Amino acid sequence: MDTKKTLIAGGGLSAMILARMLKRYRNPHAEIVIVEKEANLGGQYYGFDYNGHGYFDIGMHLYYESCIPQIDELFIDILPQEEWNFLENNQKDVAGVFFNGRLQQGTPYVDLRNYPRDQWTKYVAGLFSAIKNNGDKEYPAGANAYESLVLHFGQEIADDIFVPVFEKLYFTHARDLDNAAIHLTTVNRVALFDESVMTDLMKSDEIRARICYPDQMTLPSYRTSPQRGIYPKQYGMLRVIERLKSILKQEGVQFITSSVISELESENGMVNRATIKNNNGTTTSFTVSEIYWTAGLPSLAGALKIDNSDLVFEKKKTEDVYVNFLFDKKPDMGNLYHFFCFDKGYRSFRVTNFSNYCPRASENRGFPLTIEFWTQPDDPKTENEILQLAKKELYDFGVINDDYTVLFSKVEKKLGLGFPLPSVRNMENLRIIRKRIQERGIHNIISSGIFSEDDVFFIQDVLKDTYKKISAMPR
Repeated sequence: MDTKKTLIAGGGLSAMILARMLKRYRNPHAEIVIVEKEANLGGQYYGFDYNGHGYFDIGMHLYYESCIPQIDELFIDILPQEEWNFLENNQKDVAGVFFNGRLQQGTPYVDLRNYPRDQWTKYVAGLFSAIKNNGDKEYPAGANAYESLVLHFGQEIADDIFVPVFEKLYFTHARDLDNAAIHLTTVNRVALFDESVMTDLMKSDEIRARICYPDQMTLPSYRTSPQRGIYPKQYGMLRVIERLKSILKQEGVQFITSSVISELESENGMVNRATIKNNNGTTTSFTVSEIYWTAGLPSLAGALKIDNSDLVFEKKKTEDVYVNFLFDKKPDMGNLYHFFCFDKGYRSFRVTNFSNYCPRASENRGFPLTIEFWTQPDDPKTENEILQLAKKELYDFGVINDDYTVLFSKVEKKLGLGFPLPSVRNMENLRIIRKRIQERGIHNIISSGIFSEDDVFFIQDVLKDTYKKISAMPR
């Protein structure tokens, strides 16, 4: 009997939790099939296994709660409670930034307190003028990142501080970036005052949205949610993915890897058949009841044979690689879990010290550290040259010195897992594709995942958006 399947396109962590969501809250008898183009499930949360040198996550990956119990319990009960590290309050996400030649450990936001008095005064005046004139106004529809920065901080901070930061990250002016770029790194606040002054100023919502408390470890309790960061006590998100895969198998979920949904057939506003194509070219077809698409809007449009040949996506001028090190001593990052690099001239985007949020990460092997490294077209191409360049940057950041010994190192290039270019054109293209899909009037496809909606990027946002859409569907 050809029973109708519930298909999930994409096999990342959010797709796997979606499968549990459907089983628990929509239809416990649904015959769910997850289709993933890679050989393994998990996406960014899978990781690298170096056998005797152990696991490495693909950069920084904590699970941050959505604060919706029906969602978070689907992740938390993957492991017994005693096998998780729960990072709460000021320990939730201890982050820094390398800015103006200094590794800031007190705050992940750029610190302007030590600028010359005349510059500091100019920045304070510009920011408070922006508050006076704009207050809590919403950004205008279609605003680019530069327009939003000016509204948020004033012209002076936008031009002097953040235009160079965005040029470092994306090799383009902030006016060419969508407003979404402001939410992807720590560029929505600055440090301007010491703790004693900020304790009073933070009572204002408008000030607190723009100026940070300069010491994250002693930050007063102004948080609006009890959100926690969650990570397994035994290092490696890969272990969590493997355990979740086992749970899904027990719940009857099927997996088809190294494959994509290549074509969808529809009739009367409903998709009724899907063709799945394997990497070796073989195809299989299923009759379907519902499809949940987490693999990106462009691939959904492709499966629906929507012509988007008129849309050209801009590519980053850098290539994302992951540089993994094991050192004989703990990297000198204080309490930081990770930090961004905002200074021009460096290839590092983010440096992660896993041992600071998972003490067992160094068990029987040395101290793991990963650099998300954005190489440029003219950079050296060999693994040894990239490793030497990455190591030099760690020296410059003060993370290591001549007393450190590299026990193991490896460069990884993971196509499709890098950081997106949130340009005005790219985001507008996604809006156009989203509209074209909606105009097809198909009722049994739910789009989920990164940028399925304008404000959906981080996993907690993806899961909240998905849960909302599932809850609104007729049974």
